[in-house]
Amino acid sequence: MELAVLGHARAADLARATGEPANSVSFHLRVLARAGMIVEAPEHARDRRDRVWRNVAESYTVEPGTPDAVRQVVRPALAWVEETLRRGSGTAPREDRIFALSALVLTPDQASAMTREIEELVERWSARSVDEGRASPDAPRETYQLLAVLAPRDAGPPAER
Repeated sequence: MELAVLGHARAADLARATGEPANSVSFHLRVLARAGMIVEAPEHARDRRDRVWRNVAESYTVEPGTPDAVRQVVRPALAWVEETLRRGSGTAPREDRIFALSALVLTPDQASAMTREIEELVERWSARSVDEGRASPDAPRETYQLLAVLAPRDAGPPAER
């Protein structure tokens, strides 16, 4: 998202903005490039060795059944949730965070409608954050992560999935 806000950036720029090591950011940029989510932007490079990247992905949605999604996406996301909850216990509530776990009794049509509403909400806020970030690039920002899962509680035994 930082790359989307900046329009184009080098690994070092993103490392400064995110507080992550430049070599780690560079590795992740290459992974995103292999996935077709970002491309090099040589028109912004200082010379041929300078690697500048720009965002081209329109969505960061991981479709169920995507190969290696559990290892690459789900496990790190669940570890983040666990660490967030562990660190948050014993601290005062904050208005900029929420943890919600709800059991809803829905028809498949209702679940589809709710899925579309959640997707629209996330897309709207994503676009807003990029637009406002571009309009005020020096405003203090923090990366927030959202994990949303809506699926039947009992998906059946593994053989049926």
